Amino acid sequence: MARRVVYSCGVGDPDPVTLPEHLLALGQGPDHRIEVLFHDFLPISPSYTLMNAQGLHTGLPPAADRDSAHQSRRPDGRRMTLAEWQAAWGALLQAADDIVVFSASSRALVAGTWPQIAPAITVRPHGLLHAVPRIAPPDRAGRPPVIGVLGNIGHHKGAGVLADLSADLAQSREAELVLIGKIDPAYALVPPALVHGPYQVRDLPDLVARYGIGCWLIPSIWPETFSYATHEVLATGLPVWCFDLGAQAEAVSAAVRSGAPGGVLPLTDGRPDLKGLLDRMIHSAAHEAL
Repeated sequence: MARRVVYSCGVGDPDPVTLPEHLLALGQGPDHRIEVLFHDFLPISPSYTLMNAQGLHTGLPPAADRDSAHQSRRPDGRRMTLAEWQAAWGALLQAADDIVVFSASSRALVAGTWPQIAPAITVRPHGLLHAVPRIAPPDRAGRPPVIGVLGNIGHHKGAGVLADLSADLAQSREAELVLIGKIDPAYALVPPALVHGPYQVRDLPDLVARYGIGCWLIPSIWPETFSYATHEVLATGLPVWCFDLGAQAEAVSAAVRSGAPGGVLPLTDGRPDLKGLLDRMIHSAAHEAL
């Protein structure tokens, strides 16, 4: 009987470098098929977000990279180099019948690691899970703009960015910050920044009106593989800003080229310029209000 073997995610496995061998064994045979999905970048590095030991993404790590985040420790204590890791996963990818990524950005990262498999990579973006209504911008005449953030935010999703941004805004009061979602308990937003908590997509028009949200920030500092949150906030029609990496920048850039408001903000060695971010967003908010 033909068998279809699908790799989706191995994050959390106690010895993930053994997964390629197991999957190859399951998929061995002329009637069987192996499909590899890139929901994260674990096959490229033990750091599945491609962030280094300092918690920053500074580009695709080369096979010779000695950063501890890009090395793996086996259960017997032996440390595996990134070159060994990529060789193990590369064997699976060479044998795979389908290699699926969800953005052109992800395709570039995978092909940059294994150029020989580039022709076999298929880009297959997700569709939105819920319809997102267009939302009219609120009237904030004479009041500071409100920056909204959508989703549950951990470190790689930009929790540190939001904590620092809230501290700056607590002093300057140039803008207000509202997180529609939750934040990693290791981080806290400085009041008057607010954390709304869990939400439903259908509630977004009411939440935008309640908090006066006039634009969105996607604060992720890793290269997202697709980013549902980015596509959801783009669908609202309000300005969307993100950092220049990953599927989030790919989506926002494409929307801006089509006339949508918002933009892509630079990172320097994986770090955002918060002053530049605020200047761009606040200037844009004032322009949109006019």
